[in-house]
Amino acid sequence: TSLNFSSRTTPAIILKVFQQYCSYVRRGKDVVLEPSESLGASSWLVVFCDEINLPEEDMYGTQRVIMFMRQLVEQGGFWRDDNVWVKID
Repeated sequence: TSLNFSSRTTPAIILKVFQQYCSYVRRGKDVVLEPSESLGASSWLVVFCDEINLPEEDMYGTQRVIMFMRQLVEQGGFWRDDNVWVKID
């Protein structure tokens, strides 16, 4: 899928897009966000981010969307609103 960034893009919007194509699965004590079975076995979700420098900075001078995407890549997951670490697969 393709994500077009604007000054109003937030991490919540990115998660909504992921939830259209992915589902949360519990594996032991881990929670994993992986492509939905409806996409077929061994599916990959490739995200193309266009205009990633557009989201406006917050009061601390950071762009939350870029930091969120960076966390996904570097840490392999994110903290959900209920304080559960979600791995991406």
